Amino acid sequence: METSRIRLEPLGEGHREPLKKSAAIDFMWTSMPLIASGTSFEAYFDHTLRMAQLGTGQGMAAVEKSSGNLIGLAAFLVPNRLHRRTRIGYTWIDQPYRGTGMIDHIQLLMLRRSLGWRARRVEWLLSTRNERAIASVEKLGATREGLLRQHSRFADGSWADLVILSLIGEEIVAAVSVLSARIDELVPVPGA
Repeated sequence: METSRIRLEPLGEGHREPLKKSAAIDFMWTSMPLIASGTSFEAYFDHTLRMAQLGTGQGMAAVEKSSGNLIGLAAFLVPNRLHRRTRIGYTWIDQPYRGTGMIDHIQLLMLRRSLGWRARRVEWLLSTRNERAIASVEKLGATREGLLRQHSRFADGSWADLVILSLIGEEIVAAVSVLSARIDELVPVPGA
């Protein structure tokens, strides 16, 4: 899974140390739901690895191809092959790469993979506090379906209202087209 700028690869042990040195830990406190095994970085990392073993999700590491640096994360959550749906979450971009279009590359690859699985529904559950992420997903053409009030307790102890957004059927294909066009604009044209 790659574009001209990034590669998405399954999260593994080799990503633990680079993530420890990144700002992902700060993100974790305000943007991650509380998990039963604790609120340490190690607990969250182990939880994300365990999701793949249990079939409840798959963490993905975004690696910049030119530098080899880990620049972000995303995950498929609660995939359901019978009902052909998945959720995209745990999305984080390291600060130096925010506003550079890298989120478009990540979303494109996540949606392409969802289509490869024949998903009929891709959804996001986002905290109402994360207005930037909500706006980004809405720019893909996602429909805001509703609000889950005080749905999840986050790692910092606060309770979060979550917005449900989704793409269904041909909307997923349309979002892939939108992202592909947007990324083509971001990729330097040789000789230009």
